[in-house]
Amino acid sequence: MQKDLTLVNPQNYSWLDELEEFKDAYGITQQQLADTTGYRREYINALIKGRKQLTAQAKAKLTTAMRVLTKRNNLDCCIDYFRVTFKSHDAESIIQKIFQIRPEHFYHEDWAFYGYTHKLICGELTVMLSQQPERRHGESEEAWLKRDKGTMIELSGKGCRYLENYLSGQKRSWYDVFIACQELHGRFKRIDLAINDRHGVLDIPELIEKYRNDEYRSRFKGGKIHRSDRDHKEGNTLELGSRQSGVHMVIYEKDFEQWQKQNVLLEDKLPIEEQPIKNRFEVRLTDERADSGIEALLSTRDPEKVIFGIINHYICFLTPTKSKSKQNWPIDPRWATFIGANRDKLSLTVDPQPFDFTTTVGWLKKQVSSSLKLIVILDEMLGTHTLDEIIDAGKLSPRQIDLIQHYQNCNCGAYLDDFEAKEKQSNE
Repeated sequence: MQKDLTLVNPQNYSWLDELEEFKDAYGITQQQLADTTGYRREYINALIKGRKQLTAQAKAKLTTAMRVLTKRNNLDCCIDYFRVTFKSHDAESIIQKIFQIRPEHFYHEDWAFYGYTHKLICGELTVMLSQQPERRHGESEEAWLKRDKGTMIELSGKGCRYLENYLSGQKRSWYDVFIACQELHGRFKRIDLAINDRHGVLDIPELIEKYRNDEYRSRFKGGKIHRSDRDHKEGNTLELGSRQSGVHMVIYEKDFEQWQKQNVLLEDKLPIEEQPIKNRFEVRLTDERADSGIEALLSTRDPEKVIFGIINHYICFLTPTKSKSKQNWPIDPRWATFIGANRDKLSLTVDPQPFDFTTTVGWLKKQVSSSLKLIVILDEMLGTHTLDEIIDAGKLSPRQIDLIQHYQNCNCGAYLDDFEAKEKQSNE
């Protein structure tokens, strides 16, 4: 009980027992629950003692109150996908301006996606390139430029975390990246604004049931449910809107996804209930909506206002009330907490994660450490150099070479000279 606050046991008496245990563990009083829920203390006492029926609304309010009182109801936000295009073919200038690292730190690959012909890569940073097309006879300049794909930067979730490693060292922020893109006349093609729910403010299976039962208001024309058996550890996902539209939202159980992606043996995986992020709510903006979303972030510097302005415009989950028509149903208490009631203001966070060799070391320990140990022992006994020969025969991939350069230069070797000069001057 002390690890989580899901409190979703369908047996009311058991749920109330858990609530009482959790309340006592944190020193929460009935009066504090009353003040936070808006109920009278006598009513709280009657609920806990089982003298009053525990309704779904009362359960939700008590759950929210416990989250508020134990400081486990807060959320944070991050950029989880970013794509921007430029008409320019000057990739070096784009890299220097936006990433502020040396272009030579990128290596070349002669293939790419989305109609681009080749790309430059530095760790998880990807810059896709194209050849400028020849202008056809009689073709207008507008049509010619439209065929020109120019240059594109694409960052996945890992790419965003990788970039944040540089931004942290450069004392820059995502706002600086957005401004640099605008100064180069970039067109924002997609941005994913992700809200991390680390303690289960939302209950995804519960939201899915509300969606199935039409207990919501929405401007979206449709949605999809991906529901799985929890024993198969695939999690649940609710998609709102079309992927082809300018605004698309996805709500899913991030803890299951994190568990699946951990590249270790089953017995060494961090248990699902101990994964750092429980749920993830993504607002995905494309084309004009991406442009307007980033413009709103720059003008307000208030991710709370921007993200929940979009969410509240498109979706709201409700609590059914028999005596009222649907248009007068109240907002679901847990949803109310998610969109801003009884929680701290949402902040745009960074989680720098440099490209490292932790996964490689872990794989060696689990898969081949005994074989390596055998070779070392036999080499010593026989006077041979088998392990050295195996290592010498190995060929490093471009990404492995990139990793070596990062550790060799401690990242500073990648920064532009003018940044290093400014840093040195500020230290003096």
